[in-house]
Amino acid sequence: MNQMQANEKPMVELRKLHCWRMAFFGMVILLAGIIIGAAATLAFVRYSRPDLTPGPEFAAERIVRQLQHHLRLSPEQMAKLEPILQKRLQKLDEIRANARPQIAEQLRLMNEEISAVLDEHQKQLWHEHLQRLQKMLRPGPGPHRRGSPWSGQNRPGPPRRPRLDGPNRPGPR
Repeated sequence: MNQMQANEKPMVELRKLHCWRMAFFGMVILLAGIIIGAAATLAFVRYSRPDLTPGPEFAAERIVRQLQHHLRLSPEQMAKLEPILQKRLQKLDEIRANARPQIAEQLRLMNEEISAVLDEHQKQLWHEHLQRLQKMLRPGPGPHRRGSPWSGQNRPGPPRRPRLDGPNRPGPR
C-alpha cells in the first residue's frame, strides 16, 4: 500500500505542473492574439481610411526630427523650422486637393484614348497598370508613396542603386 501511495504522489505533482503549464501557454497564445489583432486593426484602418492619415502638423514634426538628426539642428533652429514646414506642407496639401479633379479627368481621358488602341488582353493589362498608377497618385502615406514628405524615405544619404529591370539595366538591348 505504501508503494502505491508513493507512486501516486509524483503523478499528482505532474498533473498540477501540467495544468500550470497549459494555463501559462494559453495566456501566451491569448496575448499574442491580442497583439496581432491590434496591429492588424491599426494597419487596416491606416490604409483603408486615408482621411485618418496624419496631416501636415504631424509631418512637420517628423521632418524636423529627421532634419535635427541629419543636420544636427539646435533647439532654436528646430523651433523655427517647424512652423515653416507646417505652413508649406499645408499649402502643398491645398494645391494637391485642388489639383485632384484635374488629375482624375486627365487619367480618365488617358484611359479612354489608350483603351481605344488596345486589344482585349492588352486592355485588361492596361487597366491593372492604371489601377496601380492611381494608387500611387492617391493622397496619404503608404508603402507606395516613396516621394511623400512624411513617408520617412526622403532621407539624405547615398543615391539608390539603379534597378536592373529598367532602362538602366546593363548589357545589350
